[in-house]
Amino acid sequence: MKHAELIKPQLSTDQDELLLKLFKNHLDFTIPDFSAIKKHFHFYNKKKKDYLVKEGTITTDYFFILEGYVRIFYNTESGTEVTIDLLTQGEFASSMYSILKGAPSFECIQCITDGLVCKISEASFKELALEDPKWIDLGMKCLKSALLKKEERILTFGKLKGKARYAKLMCERPDLINHVPVQYIASYIGVKPESLSRIRS
Repeated sequence: MKHAELIKPQLSTDQDELLLKLFKNHLDFTIPDFSAIKKHFHFYNKKKKDYLVKEGTITTDYFFILEGYVRIFYNTESGTEVTIDLLTQGEFASSMYSILKGAPSFECIQCITDGLVCKISEASFKELALEDPKWIDLGMKCLKSALLKKEERILTFGKLKGKARYAKLMCERPDLINHVPVQYIASYIGVKPESLSRIRS
């Protein structure tokens, strides 16, 4: 995996703590023996522009973002990249289409900045869920969060114009302006970069 350093097998305390913090935010139960379950999770130091998933590939992995920023985008027939999601610490990324259908992904998941991501396969997640069904809660919370975010995005595009969409995004995610290139933000809210420059001026 180019430009990515797999951290194995002994994780640092900081990495353990980052993952445990993510679990604490999403799980309604404690993990009595973290060392017994962390074999399912693989940590990667990622570089800016590294891919987690490439269009046209089949993936079975879920990615938890522990540090850094990530975008999900697809390419139009004309070759234009359309950003459909911007993610950061505490969020998860995956190509659900590829995982659920076993088909090539139609979208790309790419790092915007250097960062740290944690990967778990669908098979490993199922194994955890069989050992303790409460792990299903984590999957459901992540899925509901992703579906809610998509629905809010659809409603935002239907009800608000570009300037209002930008104002809403900056109100909810002011951190993006310092970490995400303008062209990705513009694409995400459905305006051209030059239009975004006018909106911001």
